Amino acid sequence: MAFLWREFWRGAVATWITFNALFLLVTTIVLTIISHSLQGVFSILVLVAWFQLVFVVSVSALATVVGGAAAFGLGRLLRTVAGIRRHLVAFAGLGLVAGGLAIAIIGVWPASETEEFGTLLSDITEPYIALPLLCVSAISVAYGWYWTASRALLDDPAPQTAIAETQLVD
Repeated sequence: MAFLWREFWRGAVATWITFNALFLLVTTIVLTIISHSLQGVFSILVLVAWFQLVFVVSVSALATVVGGAAAFGLGRLLRTVAGIRRHLVAFAGLGLVAGGLAIAIIGVWPASETEEFGTLLSDITEPYIALPLLCVSAISVAYGWYWTASRALLDDPAPQTAIAETQLVD
């Protein structure tokens, strides 16, 4: 199966959407646990959603475009590698690296420039926030690859061999 630009963009968009959905869920859960109260879940959800709309959506879009070059290169390198596990591990590793870089860059961003989100952003390098976000990044990139690869195999007009059909089950 060829690795085409269409598959690349499909995977990039799937990664971006997955990251933003998981970010909202995981960040709300983490902040709720830190607050030691389930009574403020709705308030935390509203805060996280606002933060996501104002900051995360645009930063994650930029990270998707910038990190896309690495993802495209990795996809080209792995074209001849059989088996889903190797691809998932490689793309999850790419997600960890991209997430780590984003956390490091955002962590040194001056809190004075981020207005009401300054304290939230200054905590991003703390393990209780950074580790879940690294997991979100790794899962998002791996899932983006998996989703687009499975769609590409379905769209491939070439007849599938038994080996090709089992690669997504592997």
